[in-house]
Amino acid sequence: MNRLEPGRAGAWADALTIVSIVALGICVAAFVSHASPPSAASETRAEPRATSTETTSAPPEPADTTYRAPEVTYPTNIPGCTVVEPPSAESSTWVQAVTSEDAYDNPQYPWYSGQRSVMMTDAVAEALPDRVEVLFGSRRESLIFQPIPQTSPDPIEVTGPGFAQASAEMGRGDKVGLLSVSVGFVDTGVPPCIAGAVRERTTEADGAVVDINESWYEIGPQRTNFRTVTAYAPDGSQISATASDATGFQSSNSGERDIVLTIDELKALVQQPELRATTQVPPNTPQPGGGCDGTFGFTSGGPTIRAETAHTLNEVLRGIDVGERFDRGLNSLMLADFQDDVVCTQVDVLDTGADLSLTIKGGQELPEIPDVYDPAYKSRPLNTEILDGGAVLEVDDSPYTYSPAPEGRPNGGTYRTVIVTYPSGTQVEVRSHAENPDEPLGVDKLRTIATADGLDVL
Repeated sequence: MNRLEPGRAGAWADALTIVSIVALGICVAAFVSHASPPSAASETRAEPRATSTETTSAPPEPADTTYRAPEVTYPTNIPGCTVVEPPSAESSTWVQAVTSEDAYDNPQYPWYSGQRSVMMTDAVAEALPDRVEVLFGSRRESLIFQPIPQTSPDPIEVTGPGFAQASAEMGRGDKVGLLSVSVGFVDTGVPPCIAGAVRERTTEADGAVVDINESWYEIGPQRTNFRTVTAYAPDGSQISATASDATGFQSSNSGERDIVLTIDELKALVQQPELRATTQVPPNTPQPGGGCDGTFGFTSGGPTIRAETAHTLNEVLRGIDVGERFDRGLNSLMLADFQDDVVCTQVDVLDTGADLSLTIKGGQELPEIPDVYDPAYKSRPLNTEILDGGAVLEVDDSPYTYSPAPEGRPNGGTYRTVIVTYPSGTQVEVRSHAENPDEPLGVDKLRTIATADGLDVL
């Protein structure tokens, strides 16, 4: 596609740019502006002392993080807008920090729930055009609506708007782009048209106001082209969809970067009735599936896992039968959140109180076989053995108790784990968990999964 070019070459803008490092719940905000010439003092470098033969090397050039965008022309006319306001000289910013503790049933945003997130996720999937597909990624990057992060330790206090968000890298032919959808319930009404932020405004038959924008921005040398459509529904819902040629977080997908959805396709998406905050959720809507167990604690250092490899692993898992029924297939491996070198899944074992998690990664060293006479032996796995071919299998049980025990709740439980590490570096970890009085799956069943032929591909 043709790239969007600035209306005036060399346009610079001061901006409050948010750099979100969405890992372990960390968010960083940084104020950046256009570069200014260095002062005379900053240009002065210390001369080497006459008595020294050492030379002083110049410090590395700082990374360019300057924010640039097209210069805004004002006054101007915008189709569908009776009044156009100038861009604000002040910037306001609100940041959502993602953590492992976020829950769908957030009392700060009672309009949202786990079942509503499933309804919204299904609606977006149904609204996608033919031949546009969600590409391989983690659960947070697979166009699945996530919990709205709690904005204050006080469950009643609300410190900012709450938006449920879903994003993913999308494929269309040989093109790859990013799609992000956000849904909020805001009682501030329809905002005014702002020059530079809206290219066109329309009012639909049901009273919804729809804004369209198409532009670009740069941070340093990196330019991102995007299209955004935002619908302001009569019930107070604010629904926004942005398609861009940006790269998703920890992406392992390849292809030509482009915007893969048109304005009309984005308009159809944001007008899905299931995305409105007051739409009734069908009573038989399931709860969202859980993410990988302990996702935030994964460390690997192994090779990047791409879609083709994950498909191979899932095909192996599809054929495994341990005599149990799961709420979804074991062949549901996805990238771990914030990782591109770990795949995992977690399922519930039906008709039991147990669950099962499966993690596969590469680049791991073979564990040492413990010496039974080592004083530290008691802290080692319950059982360690060498399999045919040199793989090392470890079995462990980790019971735990609550102190004090929660009233009306189990007083503890058990994690049972089987880990197989291959000489190639592939490591397969299968873990089952249950709270008392239920029991996790037995070692034999976990072992059958962990040692299945065809999993040693990393």
